[in-house]
Order: sequence, then C-alpha cells, then structure tokens
Amino acid sequence: MNFSKWSLTIIVAVTLITVVILVVWVFFGRKKINYALYFDGIDDYIEVTNTNVINQIGSGDFTFLARVFALESEQVRHPQIMSNRTTNGAGFLFGFHGRWRGSENKIPYVQLDNINWIEYPNQPNLLNGQWHHFVARKQGDTLTYFADGKLVASLTTSRIGNYNLASEQPLLIGWDKVNSSQTHFKGKIDELSIWNRALTDAEIQSKMLDSLRGNELGLISYWPFNEGSGNLVKDKSGNGNHGTIFGAVWTTK
Repeated sequence: MNFSKWSLTIIVAVTLITVVILVVWVFFGRKKINYALYFDGIDDYIEVTNTNVINQIGSGDFTFLARVFALESEQVRHPQIMSNRTTNGAGFLFGFHGRWRGSENKIPYVQLDNINWIEYPNQPNLLNGQWHHFVARKQGDTLTYFADGKLVASLTTSRIGNYNLASEQPLLIGWDKVNSSQTHFKGKIDELSIWNRALTDAEIQSKMLDSLRGNELGLISYWPFNEGSGNLVKDKSGNGNHGTIFGAVWTTK
C-alpha cells in the first residue's frame, strides 16, 4: 500500500471516530435542561380549556401530583396549584390553605364539596424555599395526602366518596377564579399530573413518578413543563389537554 492510500485510510478512520464522538456527545453527553414555570403571585396562571380533563373523573377515584418550589412569606392567603371551581361548592381546589387553628404553616390540601380537608395533625411545610412533591389521592371515601413520598394524612367520610368534582370551568393552574384575589401562587410548579385512579402507596413512593413516559395506566394529563419557551404547555399523556400560559415565565429548576 503506498503513502497516499495510507493517508486516505487514516483520514477516513479519524473522520469516522470524530463522527461517532459527536453522535455520542449529542445523545448522551449534553446535560438536559430541566425547566419549570414561575408564577408571580399576582396575575399569572395557565388555562386548560378542555374541561373533560377533570370532568371524566366525576365522583371516581383520582390522584393529583405536583412539584412546587416557593416561600410561604411571599404567598397570598390560599395559593392554589389547580382549580376548576365555578362557584363555592362546585369543582375542587388543590393547593395550600392559609394557617388554621394554630397550624405552623400553610396547609397542603384539597377542597371537595365546599369543605377544606385540612383537619389533620403535623401538616408538612412545603413552602420553605425547597423543591417538594405533594400528592392528593382519593380512593373511595378516603382522601390521602403524601409529602415527598411520605403519607401525612388520611381522611375518610362519605362526603368525599360521593362528591362529583366536575364543573364547566376550565382547569386553572396557579390560581382559583372564584377567590381571585387570594389564590395566586407565587413560585415554581413542575411535573404536574392528573390520574383517574388511586395510585398505590408504592407507586407514589417509587422513582416512577420522577420521569413519566406519558402512557402509564390511568394517567389522563401530564405537564412536565419542559418546553422552555412559548406560551403553551403540552400534555404528554396523549390526551391533548394542552394549556395556555398567561404571564408565567419559563425558568430552570
């Protein structure tokens, strides 16, 4: 083999190695940017106009999940993660209730049937400037709360089991329209999902919820908030429950 052939062989080999390195770096080497949405606590929210996202649950079982990063000192009285209320007693709230009867902090809760289900001991502080995972699960007549995977409360009554949380109001993220001046959330929201079944304790406590695929059993809406730009949040469940952003801005986790 003469010199020119050796040179060509070396050039081809180096080129192939370079291409392989670049491909590996593109797919595995780049650090993925994890986005979230920041709400200003004044007038920011997201609207999901497809009311069937919630209405299909009706009086059945559900699980709501969200990750939040916020400070209690910056909040209005009752900052909400999600709401579909049209009036008091119609729809639901999922978020934080103001301090109540000596509580040390705002209380993670759900409102169903115009009742704030907050009467439980040792309410966790999830508004302390760190990322926290809050889960509310309805199973039959029982409403259960989890904070960072730990079961913190379980409330049982037929009023929970019989209540239909459907309404004509679009789903709002970061605000409740009924109590408009006291419910804007200030902080970051991420990895928000709605399920039409009661997840098991093991599922809630597992790493499964850290990275959903979107096709999990019972998952009817999933907003990972990873777009990073634009005024839409995409529902990755495949059900088309996309949301329009009003004011909230993209940020990194």
